[in-house]
Amino acid sequence: EIEPVPFRGPNSGEAYSMLCSGMGRTLDACYQKAGELCPNGYTIIDRSTGTIAVPSGDSVLAAPQHRIAIECKQ
Repeated sequence: EIEPVPFRGPNSGEAYSMLCSGMGRTLDACYQKAGELCPNGYTIIDRSTGTIAVPSGDSVLAAPQHRIAIECKQ
């Protein structure tokens, strides 16, 4: 489940920071959520990709971690 964190964007609009991470999660999920949050469209103000460690049984797997910040268009 993606949990957007609201904040005031650089253009004083409604903005959200979202984390899409874990196995099988892609940026597509974040973009889909952004579309739901911003019916008039949005601007990407920040995007980063990294890696997180995910325990899996006796081993640890590397999973991609994506974070985007968007600002809704008025």
